[in-house]
Amino acid sequence: METALELDIEANLAFRKSVSELSEYELERGKPMPTQQHSLTQMNLSAALKVRYQRKFVIFPELTIELGDKTAVPDISVYPYYAIEWGAEDPAAVAEPPLLAVEIISPSQTLREINKKVQKYFAQGIKSCWIVQPELQIVSVLHPGAKPQTFSTGLVRDDVVGIEVPLEEVFE
Repeated sequence: METALELDIEANLAFRKSVSELSEYELERGKPMPTQQHSLTQMNLSAALKVRYQRKFVIFPELTIELGDKTAVPDISVYPYYAIEWGAEDPAAVAEPPLLAVEIISPSQTLREINKKVQKYFAQGIKSCWIVQPELQIVSVLHPGAKPQTFSTGLVRDDVVGIEVPLEEVFE
């Protein structure tokens, strides 16, 4: 029978091994490295949002936002439109929560992990979260206290934020 100390040592060694196998990207950002499908989905959705809403919203891929005493980096953050002051000081993390945070699920992530992240977003005042699943080509729209809406064809509609995007443009 192993002692508690031996179990702690084994767990520590397993953790160190798992950390040593992570890429620099994963260590730096605390999330899995994106796949081709993930990257293309992120680009397509960002472009579809920009084309339709560039005067209503500002769309940021990979923007660091403050969540209380921690930070997070949604795949896409959507803010009410404002003019960017080029050359002005650019904070490392934005304190104001976005209206919409989009998370694109990577193959190594679970829905449970993403749901925990979404609940943290809601607790910080984010009004809407989209969970995008490239492998299934679906988008789920979540709002605090409401049942998720999942879209597999047609328009992805988010009535809280006022956004519609054709699903075929996201997964083309």
